[in-house]
Amino acid sequence: MSRHLHIFLPENDLALACDKAGYTPPPAAAQLRRSGATLPMWYCDNRDVVAVQGVNAGWLRQMRDTFGLSAALFDGNADSLVPAPWGWSRATRKILTDLGFGPAQLPDDSTLAMIRDISHRRTAAAAARLLAERLPFSVALAAEEIRSADELRRFSERTPGGTVLKLPWSSSGRGLTVITADRLESRIASVEGMIRRQGSVMAEPLMDKRLDFAMLFTMTDGGCDFDGYSLFRNNKLGAYAGNVLATQQELETAITAFIPRERLDAVRAELPSVLTAVAPHYRGPLGVDMMAVEADGYALAPVVEINFRMTMGHVSRLLYSRHIAQGARGTYSVQPADAALRHEGMKCSVHDGRLTGGTIDLAQPGSDFSFVVTIE
Repeated sequence: MSRHLHIFLPENDLALACDKAGYTPPPAAAQLRRSGATLPMWYCDNRDVVAVQGVNAGWLRQMRDTFGLSAALFDGNADSLVPAPWGWSRATRKILTDLGFGPAQLPDDSTLAMIRDISHRRTAAAAARLLAERLPFSVALAAEEIRSADELRRFSERTPGGTVLKLPWSSSGRGLTVITADRLESRIASVEGMIRRQGSVMAEPLMDKRLDFAMLFTMTDGGCDFDGYSLFRNNKLGAYAGNVLATQQELETAITAFIPRERLDAVRAELPSVLTAVAPHYRGPLGVDMMAVEADGYALAPVVEINFRMTMGHVSRLLYSRHIAQGARGTYSVQPADAALRHEGMKCSVHDGRLTGGTIDLAQPGSDFSFVVTIE
């Protein structure tokens, strides 16, 4: 069995937009990467390796003793390791090259170009249209690609309730703009700047969202496998705010309070072939973000985003299955470092290596961001 080298690169979507090997993330993204460097230790397989510079030895020993974390820290020897970064870009390949990985271990230019191309939000729109054709019920309209101010004006005429614009490559709420009809002309110059930077923007109607959730998959040479559900929260700006930690059955029950189970099952059954159609050569984890929206009763927006990379949904699912007591329920969130939590240390109860209650920060002491798990 292959041993994987994991590296947390939350700025991957921004690096895809830049498309340069020497991409430098903004300060906040760099702080998030440093803070979460040890995060893969909580979700990787026990034989795997994690790339991290500098670990608090006492904290690491306590986490290993308490939770049985067994991943090794990268020692500079890349031989026999298979890279498993958070996501792929030219910048990711440069980082792994600097860590000692050779060309044979890394994706070539054509593969990276393919990943960047399918990561454009137009892929999610194409998947949404294809899925809608295959479903026996109506779903929310797919996003449209906008390349000029005139196209935006025409789109806005059909969406009097407001328009959401998204940059083709962005993450966690960055590059998201809401424009109402009365503010359209005053925002045209800004939108034209967005189009100049990335070639286009994606536009969708502003919808009355009631629930954010996702279906998680892994694509391999053998097909597209469903991994599970993710139930998450975004803030008003669209930035990731946290995940619900619960059994898959509980997550499904929460989703079906808004979306009929037979419709959810139909989407789950059709998505693997749709994903294979729009991204036939991709290999790795991905998440399909969805929404339940209020529109004459709850309606489904089944492909809001497709993240062709590791996601916090995957992290939450693996955290629950490996480190949380079965039947417990809680939340996982990423936030600026909680000084009180850091000062108080680990305030949680653990039985047989699994959390049964309380709160713990998965990041090591001194980090700028906290990766907080709270169990009710």
